[in-house]
Amino acid sequence: MNFRNLYNQHGSSLVESLVALSLFGLAASAVGDLLTRTIQLEHANGTTTTAVCLAQNELEDLHALDYDAIANRSSTTIVQGAAYTVRTSVVSDSPAPDMKSVTTKVTWMEGRGPQSYSLDTIYSDPRVHDRTRAYEDS
Repeated sequence: MNFRNLYNQHGSSLVESLVALSLFGLAASAVGDLLTRTIQLEHANGTTTTAVCLAQNELEDLHALDYDAIANRSSTTIVQGAAYTVRTSVVSDSPAPDMKSVTTKVTWMEGRGPQSYSLDTIYSDPRVHDRTRAYEDS
């Protein structure tokens, strides 16, 4: 066998091909894992955004009620096949008289297990504010 013939051969050996194929496999696997994780996070962000919107809507609904009608309540809403439970707890005369501390907690199930989001606010009795304003005006 002539060395000149070995040097003039074109193409790649089996070992080179296997090394290149394994490197491509590792890169493809890493990209696949990244895409899978990105899809999972996108879904989690979507469900959390839905929970935030439900909690905000609940507080807006309570704000539209008469002060005396603001009370504990609970409901379940189905959004895109997922069940979200909205629970609102109200504590009267907290943190001060004629005020109500309101906590709205939204819970739902996800692939990572049970999830929750909570919003807290304080509502004051507008009649007390009106009496104070009337007193200041006189």
